[in-house]
Amino acid sequence: MDGFVKRIFRNKKFDEKKMADFGFKSDGDGFLYTQNIKDDQFELYFRVNSAKDIETSLVDRMSGEPYTLYLVEDAEGTFVGEVREAYESALNEIAANCCNDTYFTCQQSNRITELIYDKYRDTPEFLWEKFPGHGVFRNPLSRKWYGVILRVFGEKLDKKLKSEVEVLNIKLSVEDVQNLLKQRGFYPAYHMNKKSWISILLDDIISDKEIMALIDKSHKFSAKG
Repeated sequence: MDGFVKRIFRNKKFDEKKMADFGFKSDGDGFLYTQNIKDDQFELYFRVNSAKDIETSLVDRMSGEPYTLYLVEDAEGTFVGEVREAYESALNEIAANCCNDTYFTCQQSNRITELIYDKYRDTPEFLWEKFPGHGVFRNPLSRKWYGVILRVFGEKLDKKLKSEVEVLNIKLSVEDVQNLLKQRGFYPAYHMNKKSWISILLDDIISDKEIMALIDKSHKFSAKG
């Protein structure tokens, strides 16, 4: 995915009904949408596969050849700028008409967010402008935090994790923290008290059911005092 796609669709979830209404057609294991842009000079191909990966290309309608200069950061000029603007506008239109907003990037992060809302009716608070991917779950009665979803560089947790990851920080007993750290998918709490908080990697290593059971424990701490 190019930079435009990553930025515009980062917190978006495709809705197949909306896609069909917008004009997407079934295409093997995914869905394809085409649109003429830049005064019909180019045809945009926008494909979403079954894994929700996005593939795009622009084809010059006169020559039938792919056009890629708009993706070259150093490429300058009025025409290239106009193509970039038309491409970005088309992507924004697709996102607005075919997607639902999500809070986070990882699928498990969003599932957990939905489960928390179903049980406690709490939604994440995004408190830091510099860290838009950090969402806090707070007990509305005590105002205490019982969960924080963070997007961090994986190497901060484990040198084997080379890309960005999302983790859930929750508060547990010292004994629970010590026991869980022996298991795969659990790490010393990122940027929080490591004695009573723990980070859970949200990449489906730990099941939603098990995570919610631990969130219930953390929520009980938030109700005290």
